[in-house]
Amino acid sequence: MEFQCCAKNSKEEKEVSQVYVFLRAVADPNRLKILCVLRSGAQCVCEIVPQIGISDKLVSHHLKQLKSIGLLTEKREGNFIRYGLDKKAIREYKKIFNQVI
Repeated sequence: MEFQCCAKNSKEEKEVSQVYVFLRAVADPNRLKILCVLRSGAQCVCEIVPQIGISDKLVSHHLKQLKSIGLLTEKREGNFIRYGLDKKAIREYKKIFNQVI
């Protein structure tokens, strides 16, 4: 009998891949800190830096990684970009994660 979860060409394989991408992105402690900071609302890099204690370039790098998997939204306000949590994407990742686990 073949175990269906994660079998080649299965729907589960795609879901496992999505969970892997998500876990890899949030496995960094600084990214987790950024996600925690953004729970209170959208913020720009200059607001995140003092709360996390890393350079603005490193915060920007981590924001780019989180945005690349769809966890963040961005809104331009003049010269600043405010980053916030994409709650719809987070709900979708939770749903996929729960299906795999």
